[in-house]
Amino acid sequence: MTDGRVGTPLRFEILGEVRAQRGGVPVDLGPAKQRAVLAVLLLQAGRPVPTHQIVDAVWGDEPPENGANVVQKYVAGLRRVLDPDRAPRTPGELLALTGSGYVLRTADGTVDADEFQAAVTRAAATRNAGQLPQAADTLRAGLALWRGDALAGLPGPVFEAARTRLAETRATAWEQLADISLSQGAAAALIPDLARLVEEFPLREGLRTHLMIALHQGGRQAEALAVFRDAREYFLDELGAEPGEQMQEAHRKILRGEFDPAPPPADPVSPPPTPAPVIPAQAALGSVSPGPVISGPVTSGPVTSGPPVAPFPASPTAAPGYGPPMLWPAPQRRAPVAEMLAAVLFPFVVCSFGSWIYFVIAGVRRRDPRQFVVAFVYFAIFMVGVVVAFAIDPTSLASNDFSTAEDVGFGILFALPVVSAFHGVLLASRVNDQERTWTLREQARQFVAFAPDQARQIGIGRPDVLRSFDDGGLIDLNHVSSDGLARASGLPVAQAYGIVANRNQHGPFQRPEDLVARGLADPRTVHRLAPRLICIPPGQASVAWPPH
Repeated sequence: MTDGRVGTPLRFEILGEVRAQRGGVPVDLGPAKQRAVLAVLLLQAGRPVPTHQIVDAVWGDEPPENGANVVQKYVAGLRRVLDPDRAPRTPGELLALTGSGYVLRTADGTVDADEFQAAVTRAAATRNAGQLPQAADTLRAGLALWRGDALAGLPGPVFEAARTRLAETRATAWEQLADISLSQGAAAALIPDLARLVEEFPLREGLRTHLMIALHQGGRQAEALAVFRDAREYFLDELGAEPGEQMQEAHRKILRGEFDPAPPPADPVSPPPTPAPVIPAQAALGSVSPGPVISGPVTSGPVTSGPPVAPFPASPTAAPGYGPPMLWPAPQRRAPVAEMLAAVLFPFVVCSFGSWIYFVIAGVRRRDPRQFVVAFVYFAIFMVGVVVAFAIDPTSLASNDFSTAEDVGFGILFALPVVSAFHGVLLASRVNDQERTWTLREQARQFVAFAPDQARQIGIGRPDVLRSFDDGGLIDLNHVSSDGLARASGLPVAQAYGIVANRNQHGPFQRPEDLVARGLADPRTVHRLAPRLICIPPGQASVAWPPH
């Protein structure tokens, strides 16, 4: 790809801060929001991205009033710096506007994340051909492209989801390199990087297993066994599960001394530099929620033929040996004491007048307009009590008795803080339930990302089967029954049956937006259900655990 001047290459980088270079010279990409717009287009390079999806990714829950115009301004700024030789007021070729949205046209090898993914693919093919040294070199070259966290400095759930997904692919590449390097006798060189990666990806059993083997090959058996003890304690505390079969088998072999001696290193394998997290750029833009995700943010609007902003590629390779099903307990409830205390104190400390204050705070914190309505109602009731008590039928100061109106007004003013405080405490305590649900949901999503086969087997996303764990209410569109889909989602039974029938006839869903693309649901409905929808790739028939 050239930038308009013949022979001058334009290269894009997202494995770190978002950058562009022309002929090796950095390009000034302008303000942070303009860089973020470029990042969205790079994550969907070669595919149109609707304006509303760009707005959702860059601004999240706080979009500008005229989002389309703001995006147009930033696109114009990107055209000026990326394609400076383009004549004014002429259609852009590098960054074009189509009927489906803006599209950034890049050539092969001009986006570092795509180059990294290509290296991982080549390494797998080379390894399958038995050329281990060449595969290791290819993986090291790909991992060396990393300059830090992918999309560094870009906030928001969409970029965070992309960052996580890219990081998991990077971890998988490290596992493959470690496997090859250990077979070549390069244990000593691997240990520092594997130790760091275990801290970064504590759920990757493959990394922990490779660290155990590397320590054992390096003559550090006690430390290798300590890695297993730490892993077992971590998995039991966090997930309520023992380590998987691969790690347990490695542990048994170390105890019995059954591992073959480390082969002499032919060519020392020096691991690449040690930056941080990534997956192919066009498969990375994912979803609403923090952590590995299977579904991404869904927005209303037309669905184009290319994948929208939240594609669903195959899940990253699970750490081998992910053994027994993870049946995690519900997170421990922690009462939001500070918020509940505020809900009680405001009405009484400010003498009934403050009955509305907590609900304004709750509305701002939760971005819930309904709480502002509640606050207005409490303020209005307070004003009614004041008017009734002091304006309708006031008694003289010399009188020892209150009028009927004053009795009613003071009754309202005394009852109001009690009712408001009780209502506020109930509202504050509900935050825990929401956090608990999201925590469970993200734990389940993370397990799906690491081990889709086992997730399918134990029934994650299957509210229609008997299970002994809570996945936060996820719904797996590729395996849930029609009755279960209708009950869990609230969709009409006929619509749920239509979705399952379409799945059986036309194949599994890759992402929740396929419901819109196939005419099975409207964008608003999919957007509402998006936080709960996942699409686990099909495999062997899924079975609830334990079997029944």
